[in-house]
Formats: sequence, structure tokens, C-alpha cells
Amino acid sequence: MVYTIKNDCNSCGGCQTECPNGAIKANNTCDGYWIDPTLCDGCKDVEIPRCIEACSVGSLKPLPPKKGRYKTTPFPATILDIFLNRKTTPFASSMVMWEACNILAQRQTLPWQTDPDGYFRYNRPVHRGKGEMRFRLAADPEAEVLVPMNASIATAALANFDIRAACIHLILGAYAVAAECPWEEIFILNSQHIEQYLGLDKRKDLTKLDKLTLIKDLVYQSCRILVALDWPRQGKVKAFTLEEQPVWHLLETQYHFEEDAQGCRHLIGLDFTIRAGIWVKYFLNKQEYRRQTAFYQYGVLPRSLLAEIMSNWQQHEGAIRLLLWLLFKMRLGGDQRMKVCTLLHIAYGEERVMEATTIRGAHKRTIKTFESDLETIYYYGLKPLFDPETYPSDIQPLWTKVADIPDDPGDALEFWSEDANRVLSLTDTAPRDKWQRLLNARLLGFELPEEWQQTIRRRTPKRRYQTSQSKGVKRSEQLSGSDINTARRRQNLTQRALASRLGKSQSWVRDIEKGRFKINADDQALLREVLNIN
Repeated sequence: MVYTIKNDCNSCGGCQTECPNGAIKANNTCDGYWIDPTLCDGCKDVEIPRCIEACSVGSLKPLPPKKGRYKTTPFPATILDIFLNRKTTPFASSMVMWEACNILAQRQTLPWQTDPDGYFRYNRPVHRGKGEMRFRLAADPEAEVLVPMNASIATAALANFDIRAACIHLILGAYAVAAECPWEEIFILNSQHIEQYLGLDKRKDLTKLDKLTLIKDLVYQSCRILVALDWPRQGKVKAFTLEEQPVWHLLETQYHFEEDAQGCRHLIGLDFTIRAGIWVKYFLNKQEYRRQTAFYQYGVLPRSLLAEIMSNWQQHEGAIRLLLWLLFKMRLGGDQRMKVCTLLHIAYGEERVMEATTIRGAHKRTIKTFESDLETIYYYGLKPLFDPETYPSDIQPLWTKVADIPDDPGDALEFWSEDANRVLSLTDTAPRDKWQRLLNARLLGFELPEEWQQTIRRRTPKRRYQTSQSKGVKRSEQLSGSDINTARRRQNLTQRALASRLGKSQSWVRDIEKGRFKINADDQALLREVLNIN
């Protein structure tokens, strides 16, 4: 139960020293104290709260539930909506951003070590060991002088980190890109905007205080990360060294309260004043980038990724870790080979992969979880491309084979008849050596949805003599999924028959008809020819 301080407080300060959570704070503008409801837990370990016993005048009482609607606090003028097209937004995507995102997502599964001073530290070599990034966690992200956590406290803090804090980290990266000089400018992140970005405004099962407490925890976790850099020379960009500093400076947290008729103050909003660390001066510097003396590294953040994280962070944490990692990995395109062993380490950590290899029967649970997480990624929109040599159909997930089953009953009957006569049937059990083969398997990459492909289109240099007509398809005449479906039915073709004529899989035809994937120019020309579309 959360407590509040009434107006008859005599400002003795006895309750403040007794609070174990530091929830009781002094007023900056006048005498007296107030209770931060996001920190107060009512002292669940004792029968009578410590602040109640310490108060001699009885000024503390339980905060009753807020009845009626909350007043809407106006947004600060400095806040801009980062998703201007409601789908995507640019965000900082440098190695510092990537590794800080990995810390928030993978947490204690990363190789943290205790340094000689007794602090918990994670070292990440860069450029084949020529440089290094060193990360630690700040004890209080809002303190003027940031002190890192010692090993024992940092271990507990990492275990309590919420993977949803990575959403805040990415949002802060988007605000940094929007600033002209992000290492000098500050921006205010309002709790109402965060609720909209993360979809918390639609959650009816959470109270206003629950939402604000969660938002504050996520912001504070993303601002706890400290980084020090030893960066090697790259081209004309000279080598540089940065002392330890926060990735995001949390300068101030402002609380908005509303007082009811009984004099109880209810928290209705939070403002976070934040400035990016000095690292952005080297990795997000437009002017120096033009002189080739600094970097300007950014990607595209899909809003759908934030929704996916908020909806599946509990059921499919491994899939969320992979999506966050792929967000940075796929900046250069979807056709990048990667080892399945690497994906397993990212999704579940080295310790769990080792257990699956050494403990009898543990690999079956890991395989089942990995294939389920891979399916979650597929239905989100990233279609894995299996290497036919190292990742053949007999060790591929069952859902990839089920996706080829036609929707039409007649075609489905034909599919199962053909499947019964195959050497490897759909219903056959997996080979006994599947785990060992999986560790050596590779993915050729992922087919990316349209929102993720914007990064690729931006990075692809455009030649002046190339036009959209040179590829045979005008931008205004792009085929939609409904166009393809209508033309196929007009010719009385099943999805399976069309896939056979195109040299594609039946699931590929199904995906493009549902609009899940964007069709490239070559495939559009082939579809027009096969379906006789002018």
C-alpha cells in the first residue's frame, strides 16, 4: 500500500531517515516532505510501516485509490513525435547503442566480470581487438556524480532488469537523431508519450500509478549504463578515448500531482530531462561526418517492433532478444549469413547452450524453444532463409513445412498424398543428431518486411541513369496482394500451382497475397508475365 503525507506535517524529518526505499523526499520549493509513490511499497516486511511509527503527529496515511478521470497534463513544447509517418523513425545505431541494447536485453547472460576495484564490468572488443568498449552500471542514474555499482549489487540489479527497457533505449536513440547537436541539446521525455509509444495507454488492467511506476523503472534502467571507449583509427577518423560516462544523462525527473478533495496528492505524470552522452559527438555528428573526421550512424526503428516487444516479452523472451539484435545486424541488408549457434547464444546465453550440449535431454527443450521463437519472428515479419546445405528440411522446424500446406481442401489432399510417398515425410520424427547438426547450421539471412527494408533502400546508392521503368515496374503500378489473389483466381490457379510456375514455395505466394512481404521488381515482372497482368 502506498502512503502519502498530509498538510499538517511538522517537517521534523524523522520519517525520511526511516524509509528503506528513499521514497520520502524533501520539498525543493517549500518546507515539508512528500512521498514518491513509485518507490513506496508500504514496508511489506513489517506489520506497521516504519514511517508511520516514526511520525509523532500522525501526518502519514494510506493513499486512497484515485476516483474519476485524471487531468491531462500538456506536453512540453520541446517534445516532437518521433514517428511522423506512424510507422518508422530514424534512430542512432552505432556500436555503443547496439551493445547497450544487448545489455538491457541479455543482461546477466553476457560475460560480466569483477574488475580489480570490485565493480561489475562488461568488456566488448571492437575491430578485432584493436579497440574496446567497457560498460558498468550506475548506482543512481540521477546523481550529479555517477558512482558505479559494486559486483554484488550490480548482479542483483541485472537480474531485475526488464527487457522492455530496451524500448526506452531505442526511443532515446530516435530523439538523439532528431537533435542537431545531441551532445549539447537536452530533450524531455513525457510519460504520456511513452505510454503511446509502448501501447500502455490501451492497458486497462493497470492503474495510472502502475503505468507511471513501470515507465520510471524502464527509463532509470536505460540510464544506468556507463560506457568508456578506446576507439581505434578508422580511415580518416582518428583514434579517440572517452572516459567513463553515461550513455544517457538523466538530468531531472519532474513529478506532476493532482490533489483530491481529501488533500491526497495523486501522481498523474512524469517528465524526464535527458541528454545524450559525449559518445554521440563521435558517432552522430553530421558536420564532422561531412569532413570524414567523425561518424554519423543511424538506422530505421519500426514502431511495430516496440509493439512486438511489449506483447511477447514474457512468452518469447528469446525471440525478443533476437529481434533487437537483428535490428542492428540487418542494417546492411537481409542477405547476411549467420550461424544458428550464434543465434542460440544471443537468445539464451552461453550457459544454457552448454547445458543443452552436456546434460542429457536438455537439448530437446532448447530446440523446441528456439523453433518456437523462430516462428514468432516469422509471424512478426522476418522470414528466415535456411541454408539448404547446412540447414536442410529434415532438421528445419515443423512450422516451416506446415506453412506449405494449401488452404484449398482438394490441394491439401493432393499435398498429403504426395507427402506420404516421399522419403522424408512431414510426420517423420527428427533425426537423432539434430542438435549437433543444428549447432553447425547456418541461415542465409532473413526476408525483411517493408518497414525494415527502408534502411536498405536508404543505404543503396542511386544511380542517376536508373529509373523505376528500367526494372520493368513503375512505382505507381506496384502489385498488391489483392491484385495477385484476384488474378490467380481469375485463371483458376491454386497457390500451389502458381508457386510451381514461379519456382517459389506455396508459403511465399501466401505471404505476398497477405501483404506480409514486399515484392521486388524482378518478382513483380515474373508475376505479371505468369498471371497475364498488363
